[in-house]
Amino acid sequence: MLQIKRRTFVEWFSLCSAGMLMTPLHGYPLIESKRDGSFKRVITKVISSDRIMPPEGKRVPFGWSAVGIAPGASVILKPEKTLAGKHFWLRLSVAMEIWDINLLKVSIPEVETCLGTMDIRFSSVLVPYELKIDAKHIEHINRYGLKITLDSSSPLWVFSEKARDADNRAFLPYILVADEESGTEEDFFQCMESLNTVQAFGWREGTVLDGLWQLYAQKGHNKALETIKQHLNLFFEGDNLHYETGASKPKLNEVDGIESTIPFATVARLDAGHPILKTVVEGWTKLKKSNGMIVDGSTISAEGCYTVAYPMAVIGKAWNDKELMMDALEQLKHRFALYTDNILYLRYHNTSGKYTFPNWARGAAWNLLGFARTMSELNGAMEDKEVIQKFQEGIKLALSMQRSNGLWGCFMHKPDSLPDTSGSAGIAAAILIGIRNGHLPEEYRQYANNCWNALQQYITPDGFLKSVAQDNRGGIEVQESDYRVIAQMGMGLMAQLYAAM
Repeated sequence: MLQIKRRTFVEWFSLCSAGMLMTPLHGYPLIESKRDGSFKRVITKVISSDRIMPPEGKRVPFGWSAVGIAPGASVILKPEKTLAGKHFWLRLSVAMEIWDINLLKVSIPEVETCLGTMDIRFSSVLVPYELKIDAKHIEHINRYGLKITLDSSSPLWVFSEKARDADNRAFLPYILVADEESGTEEDFFQCMESLNTVQAFGWREGTVLDGLWQLYAQKGHNKALETIKQHLNLFFEGDNLHYETGASKPKLNEVDGIESTIPFATVARLDAGHPILKTVVEGWTKLKKSNGMIVDGSTISAEGCYTVAYPMAVIGKAWNDKELMMDALEQLKHRFALYTDNILYLRYHNTSGKYTFPNWARGAAWNLLGFARTMSELNGAMEDKEVIQKFQEGIKLALSMQRSNGLWGCFMHKPDSLPDTSGSAGIAAAILIGIRNGHLPEEYRQYANNCWNALQQYITPDGFLKSVAQDNRGGIEVQESDYRVIAQMGMGLMAQLYAAM
């Protein structure tokens, strides 16, 4: 497993950010506790497991320790400190990409008490999953620990030990102990501005980095800038970028499709001369079709508004490259095709002529946020009336489907579709950016504020955002279901909403 040295990037960042805080990372206690004692994380040690080797050609992020659970096999988890409190949740985080359904049956060994099942479907790495535990079982858990048995056709990998060079406790198996069942804005920002929100490199991490940058640039959160440094320090060894794909395969200084390039908007803001940016622009050129459209394969997707047009505008502006800035606007125009018959589609498949994922909230967020951010970057440098009008059309359409509580359903036009907090936050952020850009009326602000207020009830006691629609790698069936998760990329969108308020 690759062990990446991180210091070169930290040294570079310090030189470019005089006066920014440098927090040394040493050892960590077995219990992480908020100052007022409202929650704590009690790490559980893996004391029994079947040793299985990682799949050939795949890698766990950052070289962190992980344990593999074979189908039908079990692991035993034992709290490293005595549990006591009011509310309890078992948490663990995925260490290798998942493209199927994994059910973890949780019980108490010796007494064989079944506590429930953790349902982990189609998950990226570094995403936490939880199971609420009734307080009446805590005495037995303190004595016997927990037994986790995997019901799946493939192994599941979870992070297992504290890292030497980073505070990864929020990704280990642990018991969250809290006084309340929900958290506050303060909890959200403490969690957001930490390594707890690091994600797989690509659209997930890029959304988090963007949220952190906006907190710094718009709200003066210096801790957010420090957190960006800590995140990037995990991916870069000097000028070299190390990360894993959606199949957990290692990449070195490569672009992995259009969804992988959003993090470079933040990199460009910190160092416009970083050599990886040239690699990114070259990657876009390789993906460009004869008509100038940059897509993966032949599918036009809403993600490209945010993951291609926006970082292209940032880099173009940083380089004073008018051709690149004009190309960013052209990428938005190519995605006009996703607006049809008063529906915002996630994808248009050129080969079949079919549209998919109608009015999917997060797809609308990628579209509208990409338009808003691209125009914001180019404001004063260049402007396109067609792009502005299409953005206004999309916002008006989305607002027509906003619910009275301020959120949007996962499929915005379906009354029985459960809310998606990530898509809701992204759409609301786009509204506020549009107002700031002068492209939307001030009266729209109330709709974004309503969304922010509604999101408060979905903050966990330790500050994560829940009720996020899962990655769409599971197809439309998962999106139409009531399956919801905790997801840090949703926090990145929520942070962007706050920063624009």
